[in-house]
Amino acid sequence: MTSSPTKDVLKTLYQHADVVEQTRRDGIIVPAQDAPQASVGALRQANALRPAGEDGYRLHPKLRDFLNDHLQLFPAYQTLAEIGSRIGQANQLWNEVDDLFRAKDYSAVENIVETIESTVFDIGDSVERNLLYLHTLLSTRYGNVRTLEAKKSQNRFYQREANILAQDMSRMAAVFHKIESEATARGMPELAKFVRMNLQAHLQTWQHAMAEMQAQLSREIFRIREVESSHKHLARLDLLMRQQPSWLGFELDPAARIPDFLLAARLPDFAPQIEPQDTDHQFVEAMVKEVAALPPQPVEPQPKEIKRFKRVVDERPVKKKSDAAIALDRLAGAAKHATDKFSLAEWRETDDLAKTLQPHIWLGFAVLALREQKYRVEVVSSPARPGERFRHRFHDAMVHPASVAGAAKA
Repeated sequence: MTSSPTKDVLKTLYQHADVVEQTRRDGIIVPAQDAPQASVGALRQANALRPAGEDGYRLHPKLRDFLNDHLQLFPAYQTLAEIGSRIGQANQLWNEVDDLFRAKDYSAVENIVETIESTVFDIGDSVERNLLYLHTLLSTRYGNVRTLEAKKSQNRFYQREANILAQDMSRMAAVFHKIESEATARGMPELAKFVRMNLQAHLQTWQHAMAEMQAQLSREIFRIREVESSHKHLARLDLLMRQQPSWLGFELDPAARIPDFLLAARLPDFAPQIEPQDTDHQFVEAMVKEVAALPPQPVEPQPKEIKRFKRVVDERPVKKKSDAAIALDRLAGAAKHATDKFSLAEWRETDDLAKTLQPHIWLGFAVLALREQKYRVEVVSSPARPGERFRHRFHDAMVHPASVAGAAKA
């Protein structure tokens, strides 16, 4: 296994973990008095310890902050992690991208993009740490505070810190919105997506949590003012009572006998409340008796069957075709498949249903029906009567085939 500076530092911290833990707990240690000289020298060489005074050593601030974050140990009056400088750094680096693009120095642009991405991660971690720190302090009501004045002081201190953090978050939203929009316009979608996913996606949640903590801090300050006012009133009353020693309050005779009517009063019966989750056998038996004494549940009668009515609809009578209509259908079929014109009178003699009608009735009915169906029908006129010039009657009609009727229509 090859050695590296990182492995050497971690190995040194592991070998002297007791000294690191003692330094974090005590703050300052003295070699040969609090810890072995060799351990202090090794940690000093690894830059894990810093000089403190003439003989003492303290833990490296970054290492101490890392351990406190891991253990969630927050000392009093700890300043929130500052993000304003990182926001300014990201804005300044992004402004340098214009000059580098014009100079076509794309390798430097890639280095700036990597630095901006690292800054985004640092800003996100700092905001999460600050919110966790404020939430822990507010949830425990400053457990490391012993006096009212210290609590007031911490309220004012963290209210200022919260206001600064809220202002930095508003500035952060504006700066990275500018970076995201300009990166999209310049053809850098990966950087724009990185900013959206790692910063802008969490910004609304951070601002909402920050607003809630600021409101809670304001409520704490108002409550402390009320407590302080109550203390002042109580102190004034105490001073007044001390200045007026004759005010002794109500005079009571502790040796007085209790009246008999009070002792004779009958107390109400004690009805213990049974806890269903109690496993004591006495309570279980009492619950079983109570359940057995309950009235039976009412049995709902079966619903009566609803009488249903069935609607009976008479079938519509089917109209039967008359003999004349059937004969007309046959005649139309014959005209459709005919190749030459034919006589209605002669065709009547070949159909049994057509013969049920009288010849003159059949002739008039067939002529009108065929002409209605667009067939060409020519009547055969009878000779004029003696003494008349015109022919008024016809005794037959000639039906032309359907092809002739269609051609004539066209």
